[in-house]
Amino acid sequence: MIFYCARNFWPRSFLKPLMLVGAGVLAGCSGNPGLSVPHQPGANFSAARAAVLSCSPHGPKGGENALVGSYIAGVLLGGLVLGPAVVYSTRHDIRASGAVSAVDRCLGDLGYTRRELTAEEIRVLNTTSGERRRLLLDHLVVGGSVETFGGVGS
Repeated sequence: MIFYCARNFWPRSFLKPLMLVGAGVLAGCSGNPGLSVPHQPGANFSAARAAVLSCSPHGPKGGENALVGSYIAGVLLGGLVLGPAVVYSTRHDIRASGAVSAVDRCLGDLGYTRRELTAEEIRVLNTTSGERRRLLLDHLVVGGSVETFGGVGS
């Protein structure tokens, strides 16, 4: 009933571009975050790793839920053919983004937030190994940076 009223209210020439823009926005919502560590003051890397492992089973279900929701929204915004076609073309990104969001929600319930790593932090982590790498990860989890970690980045 509402769609019928809207269809009669808006001119046809306006509805099709509106649906295409809606489907495009829906497809654009599937960006994945970069490399990150869970952040919580007073935590260490071992506790953060345990929290991630306990939350990771939520990922696959969150990814599936995001995909199903995207297909439904795609049909509503883009129609029976165009909407699902746009969602299908970005299904891997949508599923991955939904999985990350589900794990982030679980980690948030445990008191963690996502801390995106800078390019310099990633570079230093990739070139560091052993105990020094674990200490750096501990430092990053509590909110420290490469610059405050005793000159590793220099």
